[in-house]
Amino acid sequence: MGDFFYGLTDWLRTTSLLDAAFWIETTGFNRLLVENFWGVPIAQVLHIIGIGAAFAATLMMTLRVNNMAGTSRSIPEVSARYVPWIWWGLLWIVASGMLMLWAEPVRNMVNGVFWVKMALLVVTIFVTLAYQKSVRSAATVGGAGWNAGGGMRLTGWFIIILWCLIMAHGRWIAYAPV
Repeated sequence: MGDFFYGLTDWLRTTSLLDAAFWIETTGFNRLLVENFWGVPIAQVLHIIGIGAAFAATLMMTLRVNNMAGTSRSIPEVSARYVPWIWWGLLWIVASGMLMLWAEPVRNMVNGVFWVKMALLVVTIFVTLAYQKSVRSAATVGGAGWNAGGGMRLTGWFIIILWCLIMAHGRWIAYAPV
């Protein structure tokens, strides 16, 4: 696996991303973030809060669809409660991620682990959108006593695994050679 990331990082160094990263380092906003002792840590804390909110809400939805938690509430009730947390958390993740990208552009933009994380995030967004739509429509049609089928239950766990991979890759970015 290491050879894959080394190769990807070597290739990224040959793209215009490296020039863009060097340009970002010359901006005033980058200097504000880097020269202020609290800039990067605040961006990281905000990022972790967003991840925690989106992941926890996704986990609660998955547990409910699998009848492992919140069974006193219907799926539409649980969905109404947690789906906004997923999407507001994701928006928070993107905003704080942009701060971190702007603060440390070279470490991120020419890092193979970072781009795999971004690919996983895009896949997770699309799978989550489809999953939420199918759960909501099936639960509405099925009524209060509706129970998800095996495929829908597994998809929820697949989304949880994707989030765990995203978090692991996010942590791994700091240790990947650039």
